[in-house]
Amino acid sequence: MKPRSRTWYAVISILVFVAIDHLGDLLHQFNLRRFMPWLLVLAIRNSLEVCSSIIGVMLAHGSGLKNALRELGMTAPAGRAIAFAVIVTSPMLIAFALGFHLNPKMTFLSVAVGCFIAPFAEEVIFRAYLFKQLYQRARLGFWLSALIPSVLFALGHVYQSSNPMELAGILAVTGIGSIISCWLFMRWRYNLWVIVGLHVGMNLWWEVFAVDDTALGGWLANGARLLTIACAILLTIFKDRFWPPLAESGQGAAGTDSARNDGNRMSFHRWALAR
Repeated sequence: MKPRSRTWYAVISILVFVAIDHLGDLLHQFNLRRFMPWLLVLAIRNSLEVCSSIIGVMLAHGSGLKNALRELGMTAPAGRAIAFAVIVTSPMLIAFALGFHLNPKMTFLSVAVGCFIAPFAEEVIFRAYLFKQLYQRARLGFWLSALIPSVLFALGHVYQSSNPMELAGILAVTGIGSIISCWLFMRWRYNLWVIVGLHVGMNLWWEVFAVDDTALGGWLANGARLLTIACAILLTIFKDRFWPPLAESGQGAAGTDSARNDGNRMSFHRWALAR
């Protein structure tokens, strides 16, 4: 198949994201919350968002389902990704177990949707789909490719704020966290399960121990979260000393990216300065 232009990938990814963003409005027309809990409605929306991302890749690349799943990093090995998530989120588990009580309001749906389904959908939409298409296919450069989905991701959490200070904190935490997730996704050769595992682990301990009703949290929560992020960055930088490199997910898809390979050889600090 004839290679597509950078503009093609950029335009398709933005249009598909806009369509995904309006899925909530579409579901609202059916008023599903009259018949089922809102978390179940959210799970349905998340499922449609993931399916839309897959269709977006198939449309942009003119490929089948298998190649689309590979492009999104869904066919990458999950074993070391799970090990990575368990290791780096352990500071949050330990700190929250010592500093908080178990969440009495926790339910099966709050864990299944809030800690597994929603994080999976968010990583597919914002990192595996939008970031990768803008960075690797449209070649907009790391910072612009990461900033676009990260700003959108942060804006999606605005509803959690109740005052300007809380709003600023939530935007900072979610926005910076999203940029770091984009970097982790790239450095792990577009293995979706690495960032999904990290997101799931962080959300899970946050929910199990009733840390906060929003993504902001207090000093203990943010200290543990910063330690988890630091562990994630350090283990990613030195991961090749512990695990032999794997073939990149989506390697067989159309197009190459030499800047990606250069970035993979740098530490986070050197790489950021180089950009």
